[in-house]
Amino acid sequence: TSDVIVGFPGETEEEFMETYRFIQEIGYSELHVFPYSKRTGTPAARMTDQVDDETKNERVHRLITLSDQQAKEYASQFENEVLEVIPEELYDENESNTLYVGYTDNYLKVKFEATPDMVGKIVRVKLTKAGYPYNEGQFVRVMDEEEASITI
Repeated sequence: TSDVIVGFPGETEEEFMETYRFIQEIGYSELHVFPYSKRTGTPAARMTDQVDDETKNERVHRLITLSDQQAKEYASQFENEVLEVIPEELYDENESNTLYVGYTDNYLKVKFEATPDMVGKIVRVKLTKAGYPYNEGQFVRVMDEEEASITI
């Protein structure tokens, strides 16, 4: 993953597109995108070539769209693989369901059928459908303590 700030004073469309193409080439699994925010008292706040808010927001949304696309592409590499996941919480606390959410060791967020006693344990889950922000998985089994200690 990477953090990206767009709209720093003086950023041109050409420079933004250079960043965009670089991100496409790298193929991040996810981006954290922010618009530049002027901070009083900083040299950048005194610069005269501030990028307007509309342009900054449009660029932020373009990079978020690219990030979503790249996240799905990254996750699709792992479809039908069995991965280790630590269930953390219910997928939707307002519903009485058994879907839990956890992260794989390669930072994929997966929702799958589980039970409350699995929370915090390492379980094996088959990634059945890549998506963003959630991938879908199918519970395979809880790892025993010996397997888990080797993994950690």
